[in-house]
Amino acid sequence: MMRLAILFALLPLSAMADDRVDAALDQHILPAFAHLTDSTAALAASQDCAPVAAWAQASDAWQAVSHLRFGPTEVNNRGFALAYWPDPRGATPKALNTLLGDDAPAVADASVAGRGFYAMEFLLFDPAYPASDARCALVHALAEDANTTTKAIAQDWNDRYADLLRDPTNATYQSDTEALQELYKSLQTGLEFTSDTRIGRPLGTFDHPRATRAEMRRSGRSLNNVVVSLTSLQQLARALASEDPELTTEIDAAFDTALARADEIAQIEGGADFSFVDDPQNHLKLEVLQQNIDAIRDLLAMKLGPQLGVSAGFNSLDGD
Repeated sequence: MMRLAILFALLPLSAMADDRVDAALDQHILPAFAHLTDSTAALAASQDCAPVAAWAQASDAWQAVSHLRFGPTEVNNRGFALAYWPDPRGATPKALNTLLGDDAPAVADASVAGRGFYAMEFLLFDPAYPASDARCALVHALAEDANTTTKAIAQDWNDRYADLLRDPTNATYQSDTEALQELYKSLQTGLEFTSDTRIGRPLGTFDHPRATRAEMRRSGRSLNNVVVSLTSLQQLARALASEDPELTTEIDAAFDTALARADEIAQIEGGADFSFVDDPQNHLKLEVLQQNIDAIRDLLAMKLGPQLGVSAGFNSLDGD
C-alpha cells in the first residue's frame, strides 16, 4: 500500500490535470473557437455582396470568445485583426478608404483597424459606403481574411495551447494554479469589458449620454453583443465552479438576473443599439444592467477566485 501511495505521488502532473481546466477547455474554449472558424468559413464562402446574416453569425461567434484574449488570439495581433474596437480616433473608416482605393487590396497587410468584423460592419451598414464593385470585393476579402485568422487561432489551440493549460509544467504555465489564474482572469476581463466599455461608453454620464459610442450601433447589435458575451462568460464561470454545485447555483442566479434585465431592455424602442440612453428613465435601466454585471464580478471575486486560489490580475485589454 505504501508503494502504491508513493507511485501515485510521483505520477506526472499531466495525469492529475485539474478537472476545472479540462471543463473550461472541452466545454467552452475549444468548441467556441471551432464554431468561430465554421462561422467565418460560411461567411467567406458567401457570394453575396452584402452577407448580413452570415456576418452576424460570425460576429456573434467572435463575441462568444472575445474574452479569451491570451495565447493564440494575441499572436500577430490576431485578436485586434478580428475586432478593432473601441476606435476613438476613427481609424477604421480611414483604413477602409485606403483599401477601397487599392485595385487589389492586401487586407492581411493592412492596418488592423481596416480588418475584421467591425470594419465589415462599416461596409455593410454605414451609408458612407454604398454598394459598389469595390465594396463587394473588399467585403469578400475581409471575410476570407477573418477565416484565415480564425483558422490559425483554432489550430494553435488544438495543436499546442490547450495542452499547455492541461499539463502546466511548461514555460508558459508552471502549475494548475497558473492555468486557473489565466482562465479566471479572462472571465473577469470579459465582464469588465462588457460593463465598462460595451455599456459604459454609451452610458457616458447622466447629463451627457454617448449613444453614438455604442458597439456595433450601425447594425443594431449593441445589446445583442452584451447578451452573447454574458451567455458565453456564464459557460466559463460554470466550468471553473464545476466542483461546487452551491456556488454554481449562485453564479447562475447572478447571470440570469443580468440576462433578464437585458431582455427587458430589448423590448424598449432604441434598446437594441442603446440610442435610448438619451431618455433619463432608459439611462437608468442601462445603469441597472451595468450594476447587475458588476454584481457578478463581485460574486466571482469574493467566492470563485479564493476557491481557485487566484485573483483577477492583469487585464490584457486595459492597454497597460
